[in-house]
Amino acid sequence: MKRVFIVLVFLTFWGGVTAHVPVMEPFGSRMEGRIREVCGMLPREPRGFGPTYRNRAAWAGFASRYDVSPILDKAREIRDSAMPAWDDEAYLEFSRNGVRPPGERMINRRKGRLSYLVWAECIENRGEYVPAIEYTLRELISHRSWVLPAHDRSLDNFYGRRYHVDLVASLFAQDLGQALYMLGDKLSAGVRRAVVDSVYSRVFVPTRETLETGRGNNSWVHRTDNWNSVCLNGVTGAALSLIEDVHERAYYVAAAEYYSRNSILGFTDDGYCTEGLGYFNYGFSNYIVLREELYQSTGGRIDLFDDDKIGKIALYGVNFEIQNGVYPAFADCKIGTGVMPYILWYCNRNLGLGLERYAAEPAWETDVEPVLSATAMRCFPNTASCAVAGSAGRKVDRLRQYFDCAGVLISRHRNPEGTVSVALKGGNNGENHNHNDLGSFVVVKGGEMLIGDAGGPYNYAGDMWTDKRYTFKTLSSYGHPVPCVDGVCQLPGAEARARVARADFTEERDVFMLDLTSAYPVDGLRGLTRSFTYDRSGGGVLIVEDSIDCEWPRAYESALITFGRWSMKGRDCIEIEGKNERVRVRVTVPGDCGFSVTSEQLQENGPEMTRIAIRPDRKIDRGVVRLVIE
Repeated sequence: MKRVFIVLVFLTFWGGVTAHVPVMEPFGSRMEGRIREVCGMLPREPRGFGPTYRNRAAWAGFASRYDVSPILDKAREIRDSAMPAWDDEAYLEFSRNGVRPPGERMINRRKGRLSYLVWAECIENRGEYVPAIEYTLRELISHRSWVLPAHDRSLDNFYGRRYHVDLVASLFAQDLGQALYMLGDKLSAGVRRAVVDSVYSRVFVPTRETLETGRGNNSWVHRTDNWNSVCLNGVTGAALSLIEDVHERAYYVAAAEYYSRNSILGFTDDGYCTEGLGYFNYGFSNYIVLREELYQSTGGRIDLFDDDKIGKIALYGVNFEIQNGVYPAFADCKIGTGVMPYILWYCNRNLGLGLERYAAEPAWETDVEPVLSATAMRCFPNTASCAVAGSAGRKVDRLRQYFDCAGVLISRHRNPEGTVSVALKGGNNGENHNHNDLGSFVVVKGGEMLIGDAGGPYNYAGDMWTDKRYTFKTLSSYGHPVPCVDGVCQLPGAEARARVARADFTEERDVFMLDLTSAYPVDGLRGLTRSFTYDRSGGGVLIVEDSIDCEWPRAYESALITFGRWSMKGRDCIEIEGKNERVRVRVTVPGDCGFSVTSEQLQENGPEMTRIAIRPDRKIDRGVVRLVIE
C-alpha cells in the first residue's frame, strides 16, 4: 500500500568537545589545515540530498512508495495561478507597529510555491513546470529582504544597505541550492547564475564576514540556541549544493563542524532543552539535517553525532513526556506541542536507542507547507533509513524523569489512564526563550492538562524581544502558577534561581523542594520555599506547600493557571473542570485566617487562559500556604 506523502517542515533546534563555554573565536586562516583535510573528503561536484531529476529509477521508486497526487494537484494549481505580489506595507507592519503575522504570511505565500513545482517536475519529467519554476525563482530572489521583518528592525536588509542572515534566509538559500541540484540543466544558465549570485550577496558574503572577523549581524555562530543549528544547517546546505570550488565548500563544512558545538552547549548536560519543546523540535531537527549533510558529503568522516551527549538530547523527547502524549509547555512553547516522531525515529536508528515505540518510520508529522532539503533528505536514503535496526527494549523510567542539571522533574503515575501526573520546574530566569517561571508546575489527569504553565506566545509581539518582555503578563511570573509576594513578581535573569533544597524519590512518593528566595526582591523576605510532594497512591495527588519567612507581615498570593472552568466547592475547595477530566484543589492558609479566590482572563498573543488568585485574608510573616490537588 502506498503511503500518503505529505511534504513537511522537518525544520520548522562535533567531535568529542566537552567545553562549557560557547566557541567565540573568529574562524580564520588558522583553520586552513582542517579546511584542506575536509577538501579531501568532499565530492568534486556540489550536490544536495537525494537524486537529481535524471535518476528516473529513483523517482519511479519514490512515486511507488508515496501517493504523490496531492503534490501534483497542488503544483498544477500553483502553475496556473498568479504569484501573490510582494507587499512593502505588509513587510513594514512590524517595524511600524510590532506586528509580525502580515509580513510573514505575505512572504510564506510566495515562497511556499517553489517546492511543489520542483517536486512535480522531478516526478513527471515533462518540462511543463520549468517556466513556472524559473519565474518563481526570479521572483523570490528579488525579494527586497530575505530575512523576517522581525529580524530587520533597522530595515538594513529591506533598503539594501547591509544584508545579514537569519533563520529563514539561511533555509531559503539551502532550498534554492536544493532546487538547482535537483533540476540541473532543466534550468537556463541565466536563471542558475542569478540564483547563485543572489545567494552569494545575501548569504555567503555576510556569513563569511562574521566567520572571519567576528563582525556583522550574524551572531548565531556564537549562540547556543536554535539559531545556531538552523542557520548553520541552511548556510552549509546551500554551500554544499551551490559552490563549485571544493576548497570553498570545505571552508563552510569546517566552519559548521567548528561552530555547531555551540548548539549542543545550549542543552544542559542531562539533555534538557531550556528553550521549550517547540524549539527543541525546530533546533534539533535542523541539527539532524546538518549532521546528515555533513555525514553524506564526507562519507561519514565528519559525524556530529559522535558525542555521548547527543543520546541524552535525543531522549529528552521521550523523557519530557508527562503522560498520554502530553508535554509541559515550559518556556516559549504552544500548548499541545509534542515531540516530532521523526526526530526520535532518526536518533533511534542512528544511535541504537532501543525505543520500541519509534522502531517504525513515521509516515508524516504534520500537513504544512513544504521545504525541499529536509524533505529530500527524509524521502531518499539517509543514515537512518540505511541503518541496521538495533534491538528494542530500552527501559525508560516510567515513574519519573529528573533532569538534575536543569532542575526539572517529571513525576508519573504507574497507570496513566484517568490518573494525575505532574511536571515541576526549577531552573533560573535567564534561560533561552525564558519565562519567569521558577516553581511552575503542570497537572495532567488522563490525557488532559488541567492546571499548569500555559506556554505561549503563539506569535511574538515586537516588544517581546526588548526590555519590555516581562511587561507581558503571560511571560512574567504573574501568568504562571507561582507565588506573588507583596505584589512583587519574580525577577528576570540568571541570578533569580530555584535552588534545589531537596530531591527525594521513592516508588510511592517524590519530594522536590525549591528555594525561590532569590527570585523575589522584597524587603525583609528571609526565605521562600516551594515544596512539591507527589503521591502515587490512589489516582495520584500533588501537594504544593509554600513556606514564607519575612521580617514583618507581607501580602501573599498563590496562583493557578487553567484553560478549564473553575468553581468553588465549599469554603476551601476549588474545582477545575476540563473537557473530560476534573481535579479539586483544597487550600489551607496559615492560622486558618481565611482566603479569597478571584480570577482574571489573560490573553496575549495566544489562547485565553484563566488565572485563579488565592489570597490569604491577612498578611503573613511566617507560615505555609498549602494546595492539595487530586
